Amino acid sequence: MKKYTERQVTDAAYAAKNLILGEIECDQAWEDLLSLMVNATVTVLASGLSADLEEIVWKNYGQELEEFKSDRGF
Repeated sequence: MKKYTERQVTDAAYAAKNLILGEIECDQAWEDLLSLMVNATVTVLASGLSADLEEIVWKNYGQELEEFKSDRGF
């Protein structure tokens, strides 16, 4: 079984996001959602799978989850 460092997972997640954005035109809200996916992946990994979405949004965006969603129309 292959093992990856947190840095490798982070780099791969950001590279995947950039591949998607290179081929699919997104507005800022959808780019933010892709960034949230990357941030959530890294934070969940670092927390031993215990982080929740509210914690992830606060840590990475300084917003409550509902505010984050509302600001982006989700």
